[in-house]
Amino acid sequence: MRVTLISTSIFFLCCSSNVRAEAVLPVNPSSYLVGAITRNMFRLPKPDQDLVLLSAHRGSWEVYPENSAYALQDAWNSQIEIVEVDARFTADKEVILSHDYTLERESTGTGLLYNQNYSQVQLADLRDRHGRVFKDSQGRKAKFLTFSAALDLLAQYVTDDGHGYVMIVDVKGAVDDQDPTDPIELTQRCLDILAAKKNRQLSKAVVFKLKAKDAVDIGTFLNRTTYDPNVIGGLIIVENPDDKNVKDSNDDPHQDTIYDQWNVAPFPVQFEMNQFYKGDGLQAYLNYIDQKQGFATYHESNYYPEGVANSAGKCCFEHDTDPTSAAPGGIVPDYRGDPEMAIVNRTNLITTDWPDVVADMLRQLGHRNTSNLSR
Repeated sequence: MRVTLISTSIFFLCCSSNVRAEAVLPVNPSSYLVGAITRNMFRLPKPDQDLVLLSAHRGSWEVYPENSAYALQDAWNSQIEIVEVDARFTADKEVILSHDYTLERESTGTGLLYNQNYSQVQLADLRDRHGRVFKDSQGRKAKFLTFSAALDLLAQYVTDDGHGYVMIVDVKGAVDDQDPTDPIELTQRCLDILAAKKNRQLSKAVVFKLKAKDAVDIGTFLNRTTYDPNVIGGLIIVENPDDKNVKDSNDDPHQDTIYDQWNVAPFPVQFEMNQFYKGDGLQAYLNYIDQKQGFATYHESNYYPEGVANSAGKCCFEHDTDPTSAAPGGIVPDYRGDPEMAIVNRTNLITTDWPDVVADMLRQLGHRNTSNLSR
């Protein structure tokens, strides 16, 4: 399987668009060291830590179209040390940045992303979060960004002496029975694209992120990819309280085989614990005394378009709770929009739509000493 995946990926690598991305905004040099960012990301979080890292979810998409070159650059230019992007396959196996698997909310396009070739997707213009077609001050519109182009943008911030920023690549799996996406194949495709850049400093600035159920286990993941922890910045594994392995563990991390094996992985791993509300199935994980790797969490804006069905990410909705819930029908809202909950958990990375707001809250608590990122 491994040989087949790599051969297929290299074929598409040669045949896909090789257009190098030009910066759409000025490139402001980074005072941060990439190694300091990833070192703080994957260390064991402590209650008295003075730095919690921030990741701009889909870039600065309060201002610019999400996952666009504008959104990525604006976040880095604002000295947000990490940007998280979403990677998906088109029908012809080009890797583009898109949170949704449909085109309507994010752009002027229509239909399912995985049914359309890259050339078709490129005809669409990106919208901002309010549904307006974006134009910059020069009248330029924004287009879907390829993963390769996103790496080119990041490379303009990463220097030979190790300064720069970090990009987390959220690898999106299949969303329905018709979607042929294999998340491990998509990860391998991204690894091939990154390797083709032949830039070691850039490679160390890229972190991959997969759902635990998609990664399966350490052996399967390593056997089916060319992932090398000595070359890539790191790996994030996502756990949700409604995942089968979490439910089967009866909220005891020691009984969760997926979590337990990744916790002792022989390379940097961070666990992103996406709580739906305080006290849900992941609360015990956040207090896990045997934790050996990094912890992260994610909080999203519950304002439009988050929290509504047309986000088309099969997330951001209401979640079923346990039978003791006092909410009507046993359902409560997704409280990940409450940044306080993300801050009080024992985490060393918060991914958020509002990095500026969360940064101010962390500073007031003494948890935003970014001078640690310059040494």
